[in-house]
Amino acid sequence: MQLGRILGGALRARARGVDRWLGLVLLAALVLLAFGLFLPAIEITSLFFLGREFSLFDGVFSFFAAGDYFLFVVTLVFTILFPTFKILAGLVLWHAADVSNRFAGTLLDALAAASKWSMLDVFIIALVVLAADGRLFSGADIRVGVVIFSISVVISTWAVRRLSLLARAGEGPA
Repeated sequence: MQLGRILGGALRARARGVDRWLGLVLLAALVLLAFGLFLPAIEITSLFFLGREFSLFDGVFSFFAAGDYFLFVVTLVFTILFPTFKILAGLVLWHAADVSNRFAGTLLDALAAASKWSMLDVFIIALVVLAADGRLFSGADIRVGVVIFSISVVISTWAVRRLSLLARAGEGPA
């Protein structure tokens, strides 16, 4: 493929209005995702004075350490891999990919549709951590990691949906 052909169909070349900021929005979503994964997400307090904080990243890999491989794979895919892939694919399609081909448009449509399920993993992790480690717990609190992760998911879902609409708008009649 020629470089001119690849760059010529980039979505950023078609963007008008607020859509011109989609690249920066996706970049901000990626930074927020990284912070959201590693900042404390849940604090479990046992016996009223023993507290333990988990990041989403810790929660995912605690399943592996405990031998809960199914939960590990599910949470790894929906908490770390899918959100990262969605944002990176959006950035590539925004900056460099030829969106006039069917694969790019189909990928954007699939990402936009699958993004609706992205928040499910936050609740899965919260419930499973509470069930797995909550044998003696007396309280659990949501921390900043969940909030930042949620913001990342919401803005990346919006941005990928806008990219999908932008790609479709440029198709024209077939």
